[in-house]
Amino acid sequence: LLISAALVKAAKQFDALVAALPPSEGGEKAQLRRIAELQAENDAVGQELQKQLEAAVKELKQVQELFSQAADNCLNLKKPD
Repeated sequence: LLISAALVKAAKQFDALVAALPPSEGGEKAQLRRIAELQAENDAVGQELQKQLEAAVKELKQVQELFSQAADNCLNLKKPD
């Protein structure tokens, strides 16, 4: 959920930055260059978020496995006579 929220926030920031580009400053070439820079920045952020998501999924699987092992160990304990 945090990764999704971060992706949405990054997309909104990107849209806001594009909307904030001045229409006449530097001309169309400058605008296109800035848009390309922002897209590259956005792609880099997206890749980093993807790496974080993959790491979080891996960690979650490890925690689930450990929990499963702990539960199995608890269930297999014999009660004292």
